[in-house]
Amino acid sequence: MNTIDCSTIQEAKSQNQLLEFADSCYIETQIMTCNGTNKQQQQMISQKLVSIIYDAVPGADKFITIPQFEQFLQELQQKAELRVEEAMRAVVLLQRFLAKQQKKNVRVIKVSNFGTLIIVSFILAMKLSQEKTHKNQFFAEMIGIPLAHLNRSEISFLRIIDFELWVDIETLITQ
Repeated sequence: MNTIDCSTIQEAKSQNQLLEFADSCYIETQIMTCNGTNKQQQQMISQKLVSIIYDAVPGADKFITIPQFEQFLQELQQKAELRVEEAMRAVVLLQRFLAKQQKKNVRVIKVSNFGTLIIVSFILAMKLSQEKTHKNQFFAEMIGIPLAHLNRSEISFLRIIDFELWVDIETLITQ
């Protein structure tokens, strides 16, 4: 019969915690060094978002531009302390939403609501990453929509993606 030394288990736990911490530090470093300045990061993320929306929503090109997305990101950074990895996570969540709606054979995103769904993806990304985040009331006032509408949109978004919010390290780095 094998016995297990408790100190070995504790040491393994500590090593796992160190590895997780190292991974999170690695992500931060990779994001910052790979993506350049804050302005360049905003441009890259904005281009990615515009590309996703143009592909997913016919006619969206008449309503949204890269500079508008850059302004949106800048506003979120200033008012809600959005970080680059959160913006990248929001892009992944939006892509997941689009894939899930297609898989479920439903058409939720359209010209009239794509802005709200983008905002929801960013709110969820920030809620996942920040220890203390703003309440939905703050975001509703910031973007000028009723709180009830934002709350319903968030729940709808979560249901479409089956509440699958986890974004792994590799996905973030390859975005």
